[in-house]
Amino acid sequence: MLHSPAIEEPDRPVSSARPILVGWILVFVSALALYALTANRGVQWQDSGDIALRIYRGDLTNPLGLALVHALHFWLGRFALAVSNVEPVFAITLVSAVAAAMAVANLFGCVMTATRNLPSALFAAASLAVANTFWRLATVTEVYTLTAALLAGECWCLLALAGGAGRYALWGMLLFNGLGVGNHLQAGLTTPVVVVVAVQAWRAGRVRLADLLIGVALWFAGTLPYTILVLQELYRSGDWLGTIKSALVGNFGASVANAGLPLQFTAVSIAFLFFSFPNLLLPAAVYGLVKGPLTGVPIMARRALLAGLILHALFVLRYNVQDQYTFLLPVFVLLCIFGGFGAAMTRRWNPSIMRRGITAGAVILLAVTPLVYWGTASLLRHYGLFHGTLHRKHAKPYRDAYEYLLIPWSVVEDSADRMSREAIELAGAGGLIVTEDSMARFALQYRQMRSAMAGVEIENWSSLPEAQTELLERMRRKVAAGRRVVLVPLNRDAPAVPPPGEAWERKGDLYVLISF
Repeated sequence: MLHSPAIEEPDRPVSSARPILVGWILVFVSALALYALTANRGVQWQDSGDIALRIYRGDLTNPLGLALVHALHFWLGRFALAVSNVEPVFAITLVSAVAAAMAVANLFGCVMTATRNLPSALFAAASLAVANTFWRLATVTEVYTLTAALLAGECWCLLALAGGAGRYALWGMLLFNGLGVGNHLQAGLTTPVVVVVAVQAWRAGRVRLADLLIGVALWFAGTLPYTILVLQELYRSGDWLGTIKSALVGNFGASVANAGLPLQFTAVSIAFLFFSFPNLLLPAAVYGLVKGPLTGVPIMARRALLAGLILHALFVLRYNVQDQYTFLLPVFVLLCIFGGFGAAMTRRWNPSIMRRGITAGAVILLAVTPLVYWGTASLLRHYGLFHGTLHRKHAKPYRDAYEYLLIPWSVVEDSADRMSREAIELAGAGGLIVTEDSMARFALQYRQMRSAMAGVEIENWSSLPEAQTELLERMRRKVAAGRRVVLVPLNRDAPAVPPPGEAWERKGDLYVLISF
């Protein structure tokens, strides 16, 4: 069999590996310092609280389906608990911070490998690092930053493969994609893309068939944290159809299959996209896309990255869920890669006032980006954007909605932690906590497990009349026995479901039932 000369040569990086490695380490350490210092220290609201609680309890299940387990992130969280001595939920949150720092550093590697231009690589990495949604998700317990880190690693290997590297780049690309699937099924959107790239590399003679088969094996190995879980469930239940549905879409089949644009959610996602890049990244990305043939990046890589960008954007913008914008992190990564390409193109311009002005403007806008977030939150708070119809949803106990939604340094946001601590203390031994907001329950359950308070019960207020009647009777018995009943309202200023004939006493943003 004849072999291409390229196969016989050892793998060669497209640029010197040592400067990229040194740069990667410096970028990683800088980003990790930013996220660790600004990370939320306590238990959190909503899905973040749910994930942290499941990791803390060692509960590798999710009532919403296998697709919501996020097995790789779960096991990294368990590892963080085992090796750290800090507050458990803080240790779990640091997994998100480390993953985010890796994403930023991997993005730096992508642009350096493709352009060999240090300022452009730093510009792209810094743009992602301070992007509002990305920064915020790096400082709470969420799975999306790990998705971003693995995607950036996958793209880095893809660019190296397109630029002349061989089997190691191929193996890395497929392994990172497999690990991404093991973390979050959204990573599967680029699986067809990397498969096409891998086959093209084999057909072009850059890798052998044996290398391709090893890469496929590495992909499957990367998915094992999740595929083993799916196989275990299949063996336990014997329900092929139900297990496959649970593994692919969980309870969100209708949202995943949605073919239209949920206008309200999509508008919020687009707003957060622009809010996250109040600098020159988006113009640079457009420039990098338009001037693609002149960037020097191989056409195979550019087409693959563009395909990934389109697939992720289409998936997210028609995904019919309230927190749609949090799924944009892969789009952020790919836009920042193209932004790095665009910045590298401007570096080729002849020295001029315009070039120097753009460079200075890029640096200044990145430096003031945090001020944009703070100023926007202050301005919208001043004009009361979240009053009226939005107030009921966002007026959770002790939570400043503007700070929670718009300020990415979550270290300042401790409302869920404060709520859960005060609720447990107010209820006392043998007390009952009733929550109007089911998304507050995770924080309460975590605090209950960490507290020495005995016998505290936690219940959600149900919309079903039968359940309400039963809970009211339990509340009556608690009060008659001298125990406390504490209400955690959805809206701190207007509890929606107080029982009839009650007498509540407000304690901070919580309520205590003093007579029945």
